[in-house]
Amino acid sequence: MRTLAPLLLALIPAASPLGAQECRVEFTVEVTQGAGQIRPGQTLTGEAAFRTTGETLPGEAGITVHLASGEMTLVPGIRGELWAVVTTSGNPVADLIALHAREVEGFTVAGLPYAGPMTITLYGDPGTLPSPAIPSAQPGWDAMTLARRFALHAQGYDRIAGDVTALTLACAPPSRD
Repeated sequence: MRTLAPLLLALIPAASPLGAQECRVEFTVEVTQGAGQIRPGQTLTGEAAFRTTGETLPGEAGITVHLASGEMTLVPGIRGELWAVVTTSGNPVADLIALHAREVEGFTVAGLPYAGPMTITLYGDPGTLPSPAIPSAQPGWDAMTLARRFALHAQGYDRIAGDVTALTLACAPPSRD
């Protein structure tokens, strides 16, 4: 029986880590601070696809970092590795959902590369998020109405910023691959 145990365990399908999910987000940004050919008032579109690992890191003031893998892109050809989704729940100031990308490439102005981070941050009134879990349905993201911001930083020196004017979400349990 001892030699059969590893074989039997191998036949049991692997369960997804607790809280793991795959999501696709499409968004529109109205630029408020531009650079180069990206000007204030311009509308840009983007998307993010991520798969959470089920691993989280707690932080101060109700922050939870949900480790993820994926990509965030912004027209015209700007892309970065999406590595975390951050939620804040139970903070007396505001709740939030934020998508964070790093290693951004595809945009340089006057020799200054905009290399990250690239973020979308949605803020809601305290109590909007009932738990630190990432909402997996559109109403959870739509409830974040206090402010909806986008930013792309150029190594800390400058940034492109804007208001997220539209955002759609589709999530599913992760595929087994």
